[in-house]
Amino acid sequence: MDASVNGPQKMTNLIIEEVWYEGTDALKQGEAVCYNVDYGTAADVDGRRANRVERPSLTNSKAFAGVAERNYSAKNAGQRVRICVPGSKGAPIALGVNTAIGTGLLSFTAGASGSHRGRFYTGKYKGRGSAIPRQTVAAGILEADNTGIWSLAIDGVTLTVASTTGLAAGDTVVLLAGEMEDALIYVVPGKHVISSITDATTIVLTATAASAVSAGALLCMGYAYNGNPICQADLLTGDECGGIEFVSYLNAGNATQGHMVGGVSYVGGGQTIAAAVTFVLAQGTLPGETKAFVLLGALTTSDMEVDPATNGVRMDGSTALAVVNGMDVAADAWYGVFGGGKWHTADVVGGATEA
Repeated sequence: MDASVNGPQKMTNLIIEEVWYEGTDALKQGEAVCYNVDYGTAADVDGRRANRVERPSLTNSKAFAGVAERNYSAKNAGQRVRICVPGSKGAPIALGVNTAIGTGLLSFTAGASGSHRGRFYTGKYKGRGSAIPRQTVAAGILEADNTGIWSLAIDGVTLTVASTTGLAAGDTVVLLAGEMEDALIYVVPGKHVISSITDATTIVLTATAASAVSAGALLCMGYAYNGNPICQADLLTGDECGGIEFVSYLNAGNATQGHMVGGVSYVGGGQTIAAAVTFVLAQGTLPGETKAFVLLGALTTSDMEVDPATNGVRMDGSTALAVVNGMDVAADAWYGVFGGGKWHTADVVGGATEA
């Protein structure tokens, strides 16, 4: 196939595919979508698994399709859209972080829920679903926190941040993760619209960002922007990167914390938890699969742990790995590779301790 540009020199080199977007919400230019690879009856041949797409989730994050070529308004029955697929050079990607040309790696956001899924954030693994920024966007994201110091008041709409500079009514706040008082009271991840700016640190949202009325303010993290900040980027090919997710957890701790298979799980911090948050890591399916757990903010009283369901292998290459613990400071992390029969530690960062 000849993929050279047949047009003006300033034209980007995009590989376009037309697919059916199953979502009924608006799809912004540059937001990622994944193939609905389990569409229909499992035992039947069904080509729609190769041309129907949806927002990234926990079940499709290893089936990255591409990014929306332009904005698409909401449609109550889905719609046909054009996407830029892996291998495209100069594709628009929707941002969750600011960028510097040629610096770093960005991956699409997946997760269990949230209208923010599909925007690109700092990634760790190369391959399909990751991109190299080819444009500097220094002020697309106007306010951001990933350590858990934002505070959502008990009314669910009053949000205290570090600075509201540049933000106004109608702009967007994306909440990524936050406190869970219990299984029914938590910060709702996704895009939230600003109703007004009260002062230099206070935002009022148009609707509640809490699932129910909380007993106290809920700590949370996220980012805010106006419009739809995008940047030019090269969409990588190769193995699936698996995307990234942001994890919220119970204030009481959780011995069996849910998480995305593969990719990177960013774990919110800034909280006091009564017991450890433990990720029980199931066996992989294919040699070479990767997984990372990265703590974004400090934890007090208890820590974050990774517990392979079947004992793995420590970084020394021979000692059995029962658990990785001690992660309670921002940037503590564990990186693993599945060898075919066991998970092997590829690296530990900060206070992460193999045991």
